[in-house]
Amino acid sequence: MSRYPRPPPSLGVIALVAALCAASPVHAAGTTDENPWQPAPYTLGQGLYFPALGLRIGGYADVHFFDLDGSRSTSSLRDASMFVTKDLGSRWQLFTELATSRTTNVTGARNEGGEAEVDVERLYADFHATPSVTFRFGKFLTPVGEWNLVHADPLTWTVSRPLSTSAAFARHASGAMAFGTVGIKGQDLDYWVFADNSQSLGVGQDADDAFTDYTGDRSPRNNFRHAVGGRVLYHLAGDSLSVGASYVNYQLETPRHDYQLIGVDFTWTMRYLELTGEAIYRSGPSQLSDERGGFIEAGVPIAARLYLIGRLERYHTSMPETTTTVRTEAINYRPVPGVVLKLEHRNGRGGDIVPAGWLASVSVLF
Repeated sequence: MSRYPRPPPSLGVIALVAALCAASPVHAAGTTDENPWQPAPYTLGQGLYFPALGLRIGGYADVHFFDLDGSRSTSSLRDASMFVTKDLGSRWQLFTELATSRTTNVTGARNEGGEAEVDVERLYADFHATPSVTFRFGKFLTPVGEWNLVHADPLTWTVSRPLSTSAAFARHASGAMAFGTVGIKGQDLDYWVFADNSQSLGVGQDADDAFTDYTGDRSPRNNFRHAVGGRVLYHLAGDSLSVGASYVNYQLETPRHDYQLIGVDFTWTMRYLELTGEAIYRSGPSQLSDERGGFIEAGVPIAARLYLIGRLERYHTSMPETTTTVRTEAINYRPVPGVVLKLEHRNGRGGDIVPAGWLASVSVLF
């Protein structure tokens, strides 16, 4: 963990409330000053929107169950997050995500009460400079690969997260970013360029575990001290194929070394199949081996709103130095928009980093 003091989560809440109270309402057609808190019709998964205030409130929650080798079966209220988006005039927008994790754990028949942590997961202001350029200031998700930008449980195919999406870099960055979309030869190119200075600008109590699947304090922490980098994503074949590349030069808080990371990713969507994949390579100090690996994942619809998922991943970690191979089979069921049920089984040579067994979750996007 960082040796530098970080502001407690309550400061992020205070900053958000102050900004919302100070901002002038943004009035929309058909609204009146007499009732600015009149919401638009609500749809599950789309958040509660107040047009007269330019304010949207949403979030998600998920309950996990896992029965993994070497431990007793456990269930937990894994995550609960609240999103708040506030329009500030026509060009500025404020966003925050407040998150709690591991609120309640039940092991066997015993309720252990959990180890609830509240954190400012994201807190930033966007300035829409032009249709193709937006500037972001604050704490945001690191733009490496596709998974890290859509990491919320209701938006992913599986309960577990591939190692290549978390093991080598910090999932959050604090600083400034420019992003947008430009046209190249009739196709869209999305881009992200960012600079991080978490040692001075860190918000909340980051604990960016390298291994995210129930390893607790055994996992190395990947918090940035500083970083620069970016990502591009090129859309092809009528947007059915996208190919991306990432690069980051950074220093981690612990162990305090300099690293360089390159990554590639793709998504190919066909009528009856979706293929996705990510791979990364990280070089660092001579006393540590390079980290490298990736995954390929296939999703196939087998019935209305029911999908079969298969994933194969292989990854070499430097701390501890080991190579992990994992096969995952899963089903993903979305009975109504905003509600997702998942069941998966994984096996392979994962050991303590990725223990084999069964995982399940129920998640709701508000």
